[in-house]
Amino acid sequence: MNLREKLFSKDLFVVALFVAILTIIIVPLSKAFLDFFLVISLSMSLLVLLISLYIQKPADLTTFPTLILILALFRLSLNIATTRSILSEGHNGPDEVSSIISAFGEFVVGGNMVIGIIVFIILVLINFMVVTKGATRVAEVTARFTLDSMPGKQMAIDADLNAGFIDDIEAQKRRKSLISEANFYGAMDGSSKFVKGDAVAGIIITLVNLIGGLLIGLFQHDMTVAESGEIYTILTIGDGLVAQIPALILSTATAIIITRSNMDEDKFANQSISQLVKDSKSLVLVGMGMVLFGFVPGFPTGILIVMGLLLVFIGYMINEINSGRESALTNFFAPKPVVEEKAPIAEDLDTLKKDKREQAAQTESQNIETIMKMEVLELKLGIRLLQLVQGDSELLDKIKAIRKTIASELGFVIPQIRISDDQNLGVNEYQLYLKRIPVTKGKVEINKLLAMGGVGNGDLKGTKVKEPVFNLDAVWIDEKLKDDALMKGYTVVDAPTIISTHISELIKKHAEDIITRQDIVDIVDRMKADFPIVVEEAMKLTSYGTLLKVSKDLLHEGIPIVDMLTIIEAVADIAEFTKAPDVLLEHVRSKLYRLITQKFKDNDGVLHLLTVKPEIEQQFIGKLQDTNGTSQLMISIAEINNLVTRTKDLLEQVEAKGYSKVAMVVDPVLRKRISEIYEKFGLNIPVLSHAELDSRANFAIEGTLEF
Repeated sequence: MNLREKLFSKDLFVVALFVAILTIIIVPLSKAFLDFFLVISLSMSLLVLLISLYIQKPADLTTFPTLILILALFRLSLNIATTRSILSEGHNGPDEVSSIISAFGEFVVGGNMVIGIIVFIILVLINFMVVTKGATRVAEVTARFTLDSMPGKQMAIDADLNAGFIDDIEAQKRRKSLISEANFYGAMDGSSKFVKGDAVAGIIITLVNLIGGLLIGLFQHDMTVAESGEIYTILTIGDGLVAQIPALILSTATAIIITRSNMDEDKFANQSISQLVKDSKSLVLVGMGMVLFGFVPGFPTGILIVMGLLLVFIGYMINEINSGRESALTNFFAPKPVVEEKAPIAEDLDTLKKDKREQAAQTESQNIETIMKMEVLELKLGIRLLQLVQGDSELLDKIKAIRKTIASELGFVIPQIRISDDQNLGVNEYQLYLKRIPVTKGKVEINKLLAMGGVGNGDLKGTKVKEPVFNLDAVWIDEKLKDDALMKGYTVVDAPTIISTHISELIKKHAEDIITRQDIVDIVDRMKADFPIVVEEAMKLTSYGTLLKVSKDLLHEGIPIVDMLTIIEAVADIAEFTKAPDVLLEHVRSKLYRLITQKFKDNDGVLHLLTVKPEIEQQFIGKLQDTNGTSQLMISIAEINNLVTRTKDLLEQVEAKGYSKVAMVVDPVLRKRISEIYEKFGLNIPVLSHAELDSRANFAIEGTLEF
């Protein structure tokens, strides 16, 4: 950087301004320098006002709070300098103090003390009571609302990111914009106090100048009361106006900034004019009203008629332009059409065609990559349901919460759920895909609520349906009937809750199909930070594939893998002796006995069990055949039928007692085979082994299977 660049760098101008503030406070200024700095104060205030009109969004002017502080300090330093000059040179006449102060005191208010005092008081009242007070209140409210809405806006950004609507770069950009907006309005809340304090200081300084000038003129310069009052009043009022007018301008700019919406898409000036003249009928009606007022006796007829006709003309021209009618006047006033670029010359055609081909090839490649990308989970919505994922979407927030819930309950992080539309679905339908295969479909009503349970669905007015998640009887009701439904014992949910619950249940049901080898690698890598020795020794004896197989088997039977530390150690303990999948699984389940026992306890804290008659159990064990580490239970069709039928009977007896959870307990070598039989015949009962029971838990034998 050369000397010229150093001298004219932006930061030096700011430093010079602060040095000037200190200089003005300490060093007495001559008339010329005082006028110079007063002109700068007025110019800077006007500049800030114009900038506030032309910026697109308030947060675009992030330095505005600091500018308010700097300009307030600069103006207060000038008040000190002008006070010094008025009290020291005022007896020589107003022109010896400052030309600008003298001009404001004599020209602006006509040199009349009474007029000057009244004008000054009015300016102070407008600035302090109206503009500054209002701006301060708006700044406080805006800052509070902005800070309160930050968590919701942040969640909306994360939801859009999780849903795939935006990428990481766009999300980071939005977060920065959100933080910048919050910091801006927080700073504006504080800086508005500077404006308020500046107005109060201006009043006090004016009173000090007036009283001090009168006393100095009377007792130090032997002036009469009239002479002293005339000179120092004009000077004081002129100084007050010179200070208050920039202060009023800056207060107005502050009020404009903080009262604007941060969602504006255009400049304030353009937007204001566009919205005011948007409706041509209003302009015409106002103009006609002004013309009628012109004929009222005593009213200024000429001005009112001219103004009315002007408004009518403007409204007429806007209507003609909006209608697309062409005439000499509309062509003159209408916005100039955008001139299209000339066609490229011949020698540039080849280059243009080449660029287009490259762009098309790149676009095609990106489209193919998007199509070929494997989406593990995808939610497709009907056209009407798309509004559920727009803006501050409750559904997106719930889907984000699902990922956290599943991670805490099952022990692994599911992939992001991609959301898209599907024109083949009904307008109110949704469908969940697992690895591009549809697994479930449902239908909801956006502006209605679903009521389930209660005394009877017929007690509520609405459309009777089957609830899509658990296939329960339900009824769609209007939102106004919500309180009535709750009082009757119904469970009332909205559309986002139904969809999110359906997704959650399907994920739990198909967890074994969702988890991948990569998930196991990620889990193990996270464990290395806390248990490096355990992970290192265990991975010498086992593999990620073995851990994945065990995890899938556990998830298949509803056992979470949250305790992966125990799973890894259990697999490592037995892996050097056997690779048989069934043996590994049962050994791991035996190590997870506390978790399994706790999971299948009923609400009363008791583990309700069904047992198998020992003779039957020994018969089944004798019919086991081992093949390559996998056992097969070789029983007849009649025995399978007896097993399933008798188990159903026992379950009905247990359900009649009011128990919600019950499990079958068998020998470890039989557990998996019995569980497979129950699953094949749709019998929803968990099968446990004796090794999986916590001896300290409370048990209750509810029945014994025999046939």
